[in-house]
Amino acid sequence: MTYTVTPNDSIDSIAETFQVPVSELMSMNGLGPNSRLIPGMVIIIPTFHPRPPFQPMPPMNRIYIVRRGDTIWSISRRFGVSVNDIMFVNQMTFPIVFPGQSLIIPGRMRPFPY
Repeated sequence: MTYTVTPNDSIDSIAETFQVPVSELMSMNGLGPNSRLIPGMVIIIPTFHPRPPFQPMPPMNRIYIVRRGDTIWSISRRFGVSVNDIMFVNQMTFPIVFPGQSLIIPGRMRPFPY
């Protein structure tokens, strides 16, 4: 965005009007501490895009090899995920597992409550 300087404008007043840091306004326009603004001069107003709030990534899925004595319920308890979530990501129709079977253990199945 640009702005045309009018009489009585100052770097500070323009920065305040557009809610931008004085240093950014000066830097973007190549102005130094002794620079003067002249009415009619066109300056660039920096535009800032607010940064979205930090949103952690959900944990990644992992692979688990079923051991003797494991059940889908014991595996779900071990990793803190539901039996339904394990069945869903592994496209299982029955909650039965076998030793040596590879299972995807989902990191998180439901979206964050943002």
